[in-house]
Amino acid sequence: MRFIFALATAFALSTSASLADAGSITERYFKALQMEEVFEILQEEGIAGGVEMAEGDPEITSSPAWISRLEAVYSKDAMNQAFRDAMDEVAQVELAEDAVAFFETDLGQRIVRIELDARTALGDEAVEEAARETAKQMVREDPIRVTLYDKFINVNNLVDSNVAGALNANLAFYRGLATSPTYAEGMTEGFILSTVWAQEPEIRADMEDWTRNFSTLAYSALTDAELKEYIAISETPSGQKLNTILFTGFDKVFERQSYELGRATAEFRAGEDT
Repeated sequence: MRFIFALATAFALSTSASLADAGSITERYFKALQMEEVFEILQEEGIAGGVEMAEGDPEITSSPAWISRLEAVYSKDAMNQAFRDAMDEVAQVELAEDAVAFFETDLGQRIVRIELDARTALGDEAVEEAARETAKQMVREDPIRVTLYDKFINVNNLVDSNVAGALNANLAFYRGLATSPTYAEGMTEGFILSTVWAQEPEIRADMEDWTRNFSTLAYSALTDAELKEYIAISETPSGQKLNTILFTGFDKVFERQSYELGRATAEFRAGEDT
């Protein structure tokens, strides 16, 4: 079974007074990046994806019990805790202070808003296709702007980091499946690794396409000067540290969700969901 999870690409993007401790930057970070709304969006996406998966799986029905299980898998409280636990594992989170301060500015808050709105909008296939066509048109008509989008994607290592996150999430899903005796025998670690790694080229192609579409849709609201300022903060050690926090946090969130979804899938297929 092939399962590609929704990623947090839109959120994995990248003065002020010194901080007393790491805890204070954690709270500033959560507020500036509007993490509560991020978790709400991911919860909605996750549950919708789980319902769609059940509709395409004759062994699972989208029953009230399945919906209840999805709500537990994609719990906002669980996401919040997993992300905070991951932040605790990142050394010297205080180095991200300047980048957090950028997101506390008017421009930073506007960027967070347009990223969240673009993420939500791209859930509509028609919007995504329109963004794809716009991106293709810009390659021909505004190559300088496209160069800025590509620089932003590369500086933030969005493709490689999200491909790695997707592969890790898929590994976790299969390992969750393998907790059931029904699947454990044939699902060796070697089988899981080879199956997931075979997905890498398609995941990478999808991510290259998605990051360009997202950038085209979201950052069309920014001037060249504003986009260059965003790229500049992303290039700094503080911006890179913030990216480390983001990817570490979301990897932890998605791995937990994927593992639990794998367990749930195995149990419901085997009729063990009582």
